[in-house]
Amino acid sequence: MEIDISSDDSAYLYTIIDKIIDECGPRMPCSEEEAQAADIIKSELNKSCDETKIEPFSCHPRAFLGFIKINVLMVFTSFLIFFFQPRGYGYFVSLLFSVIIFLLNAVAFVIIWNEFFNYREFIDPLFKKRQSQNVVGTIRGEGEIQKIIIFSGHHDSALQFNLLRYLKVGYGIIIFLGLAIMVFWLVCSLFYFLSTLFNIDVFQIFFNIAIWAFIIGIVPLIALFNFVSPGKRANKVPGAVDNLSAVSIVIGIARYLQKHKELIPNNTEIRLVSFGCEEAGLRGAYRYVEEHEKELKDLDAENINMDGIMSENVIKFVEYEPTTRTEHSAEVVRKLVAAAENVQVNAEPFGSGGVEKLIGQISGGTDATAFSKAGIKASTISAMELKKFFKFYHQPTDTLNMIQKGSLEKVLKICLGYLKSQKKEDS
Repeated sequence: MEIDISSDDSAYLYTIIDKIIDECGPRMPCSEEEAQAADIIKSELNKSCDETKIEPFSCHPRAFLGFIKINVLMVFTSFLIFFFQPRGYGYFVSLLFSVIIFLLNAVAFVIIWNEFFNYREFIDPLFKKRQSQNVVGTIRGEGEIQKIIIFSGHHDSALQFNLLRYLKVGYGIIIFLGLAIMVFWLVCSLFYFLSTLFNIDVFQIFFNIAIWAFIIGIVPLIALFNFVSPGKRANKVPGAVDNLSAVSIVIGIARYLQKHKELIPNNTEIRLVSFGCEEAGLRGAYRYVEEHEKELKDLDAENINMDGIMSENVIKFVEYEPTTRTEHSAEVVRKLVAAAENVQVNAEPFGSGGVEKLIGQISGGTDATAFSKAGIKASTISAMELKKFFKFYHQPTDTLNMIQKGSLEKVLKICLGYLKSQKKEDS
């Protein structure tokens, strides 16, 4: 069968985004607005799925970006202790202060390594626990279920990134400079501790280094301290591209399959999932995988996640995510490439070379990470225009008009083409 997206199905993809933004507004993780959006999504999936449910979970949503303030305070404090440490009180006093200075920097590094570069809930218990939810719709093919195919996105929206909103391109400069200062000062504090341990007097050398590091680093450290605003003041992002664009396609798949049941592969369960708390460190996806890991592995599950669909000309299938060093399934990527070719949509794998790798170091992860890290086959479809990144990403300008007409339809066709290919394999 030919996959043809009707004008009604096409219009729906954009209408549902507009509806959720209009009725819920910005939907930061664990907010009332996020829960309201989940109810709308469940209601829409109810119309087309065999079964729908909301799976609640709890997490500490402010920990994921809240660690930045803690890190900045620790690094800043270590500078102050170094500058104002008492001198002339003997070896053990000097050694004690060198240990404190180094430990402050070392702990700050361990926190960012775990919270951001590994998405672990390392210091999460220091922050308030709240409730969130995943929405799951299920469509079952004929026969005994032997395989699960999951199409997913997330319905929460990001906290406003103040640096992006007000500095634009300066955002990247501040991030890289801040990270560089933290790592540089960590290394310096280690050598300062070792020199003190072995009673080598190099204080003046390190003092000169520290002064310049502090002068260079003070601006990015202050900026990073104000990375996001506290409380509701951060809840300003409509999240049309990131990531109601994907949610609309998830629901669009269900709507299309209701009218074209012949596309549903036999012995296959199709799950249409909208995760909560992606913007809080992929917590919803991780909770889902933890809860369902055994059945997902037993039934050879595949996850086709979607994130940031805005352009019909730059559709990519993510092979590797540099921030978390996550390798996605080569098999799923290969199937996505074949599906795109079969439905005549231009798309290609998105790897880890050149600018992609550089941007990927600080761009964070996608929900597919939770699956791939657990050994479940997954990849993410993205269609983000980097040249527009600084105009809307995690800002109040992430509105429906940022989504190019035709982009959602093309990704929907790829997902349906994926199912069509699976149907052929089974026949």
